Amino acid sequence: MKTENMKCLRAAAEEFLELLYPRRCPICQKILDRKEKLVCEECGRKLPYIREPLCKKCGKPLTRREQEYCPDCETGRHHFTEGRSIFLYEKELRHSVHRMKFENKREYLDFYAWAMARAGKDFIDRIRPAVLMPVPMHPGKRRERGFDQSRILAEKLGKLTGISVDARSLTRNRFTLPQKDLDVQERKRNLRGAFSVKKGSLLREPVLLIDDIYTTGATMDEIARTLENEGIKRIYFLALCTGKGK
Repeated sequence: MKTENMKCLRAAAEEFLELLYPRRCPICQKILDRKEKLVCEECGRKLPYIREPLCKKCGKPLTRREQEYCPDCETGRHHFTEGRSIFLYEKELRHSVHRMKFENKREYLDFYAWAMARAGKDFIDRIRPAVLMPVPMHPGKRRERGFDQSRILAEKLGKLTGISVDARSLTRNRFTLPQKDLDVQERKRNLRGAFSVKKGSLLREPVLLIDDIYTTGATMDEIARTLENEGIKRIYFLALCTGKGK
């Protein structure tokens, strides 16, 4: 009886909070109908999902079917095994991610994780990761922002897929400059030695790294290089969004 009462109280509390703070579409910010659980119908129809053809290495969309790799992957060596992203980082989705990060709209992460689990299912099923590992945020940056979006994203994705999450083994050792302001070589130098694996960590593979945005791959490469030094060879990534591969 106690359990039933607690369930009823929780349901009533959730309904009350929904009335006070109605859930909004993470793309257009319209208040959602009850049937629209995570995204409004209109935005759901026009989301910029990434389609074939894709780069065989990083998963960026390509302009020609005869291409196998994007320019980044064609000319440079990556340490990670393979990766995929779900959406193009453009227009409304770019604004959505910006609001999530800088206006504390962490409730958007429910939709982001759902989209990654749904659209990334074939990729996840193929690589069969032993563990999800969020790209770590420096503790100082986490205190400044108030939350770690990659960790929350990984935890929500873990619940949706049943894959365990390791958010402790990999750490970020120091502050780094914002990657968006740097060129490719500067990004690599900026991240060199920025990550480490905690002593005594029991790492498992394949590892699936989780992040919100994939750009040149400098962050994924530095993490993969760090994990390679610990004997991990199968290192994949799944990101919410990425730019065009040209």
